[in-house]
Amino acid sequence: MRKVYLLLALILVGALPGHVCAKEISVSGEEPVKVLVHDHGLEAFQMFMQCIDSANSYVELCPCMTGGNLLKEMLTRLDKRMHQAPLLKTYLIIQPTFIDSEDRRILAEMKESWPERFFYVYTGCPSSTNVLKPNVMEMHVKLSLVDGKYFILGGSNFEDFMCTPGDVDPEDTDSPRIIVSGIRRPLAFRDQDVTLCSVSLGKMLREEFHKYFRMWEYYAEHFWFQENLEEFSGKVPEMPEEVLEATCLAFDEHPDVVSVKPSQVRVIFGGPHEGQPNAITQEFVRLIRSARSSLHIAQMYFVPKQEIIQGLIHAVGNQGVRLEVITNGCHELSPSMTEAYAWGNRMNYFAVSFGEHTSLWKKSFWQGKKPNALASFYEFAIRETQLHKKCMIVDGATFAIGSYNFGMKSDEFDYESLVVIESEEVAKKALKVFEKDRTLSRKVSEAEIFSWYFHPLHHVIGHLQLNFMPF
Repeated sequence: MRKVYLLLALILVGALPGHVCAKEISVSGEEPVKVLVHDHGLEAFQMFMQCIDSANSYVELCPCMTGGNLLKEMLTRLDKRMHQAPLLKTYLIIQPTFIDSEDRRILAEMKESWPERFFYVYTGCPSSTNVLKPNVMEMHVKLSLVDGKYFILGGSNFEDFMCTPGDVDPEDTDSPRIIVSGIRRPLAFRDQDVTLCSVSLGKMLREEFHKYFRMWEYYAEHFWFQENLEEFSGKVPEMPEEVLEATCLAFDEHPDVVSVKPSQVRVIFGGPHEGQPNAITQEFVRLIRSARSSLHIAQMYFVPKQEIIQGLIHAVGNQGVRLEVITNGCHELSPSMTEAYAWGNRMNYFAVSFGEHTSLWKKSFWQGKKPNALASFYEFAIRETQLHKKCMIVDGATFAIGSYNFGMKSDEFDYESLVVIESEEVAKKALKVFEKDRTLSRKVSEAEIFSWYFHPLHHVIGHLQLNFMPF
């Protein structure tokens, strides 16, 4: 039983005018937004390291969970660049779940070396004020910027086992980092991010970044948590005009970079301070309702708010939308961690395929009925590797990606982000990655969907996970 609780605890830690509000950021003007869709988290990390190598003014990093060799590489490259660029400053927001004593040592040494140019803060896990749904509020946003111009959004944590290609069987390891509180973590993750380039959009995202930085800095110095992000607005380190000339050739000359109009890109932030409804949840619902031909979803969890499930049921049942979902199961190749939520995922396969959740005792009524052929489900199947993606493609024309999980915690308790890009060219590149992920997964059969749902033990476990698991 102690192992179960530890497992659940570990999964918790699972210059132009524009329009800005607490929930959505967009820009106007003529400056294009350049977009690069990455295949996996390590690819995104490597691109961002090359951006650091050309930084001159600010590196603002919020990689969420970090640690190990990837943190060491980040700090080594930052130290080298700060010697080369005398005005460069770094701000770092760290979710400390996987920070060990060695990580703390090298962070402290970096601060000692650059006391006026290197700043970092650890995020915490303040308790929710909702007594009916006890949980903790966490910083789950992944947003990192270089010179306020190049920035990355998505799902990857820059940590050794969480930032990997995730498309081949990982090597076994005896690293002490693989065990946390007696629980063995997955050997690898399959994740996804986008790198973007825009001075005007980057300017607004820097404002959000520094709200988060000051919020967690305040919490580190006080016994209470001020959850309203807007209380910390107004103080952003000034960016020199030379940022317009900043370049990162690795990005600028990449053959897969796509230019889109600023009106085609929106960044949405959600958090517990905004209450309900959650802005990102509502955006997913809106996108699902807007679908006319296809939805492709890759998500770590498939246990979202019922509005999303009902939207998917309506899309395949009433709008003739073809739906493909890739998520995690709990089979012989899955990491043990997925057992804490995969049966909840599987209960929702039935709901979407057959149009509703139903009672266990109604099995005979559903016997012989066919599921909706427009809905297909796939479970990721690379050994000891967890799918960690949070993205959706709508009608082959819109790509949405961010930190928001299809789970109740992202909706109610955590600080999250989502970027929505309305571009067929970008969506085409994202779909290519989705199709690769499908080849790395196994399709769930009609018989499995039915038998899993009506198996008494699996049904009970699955619905407990749907209703009570704190992710």
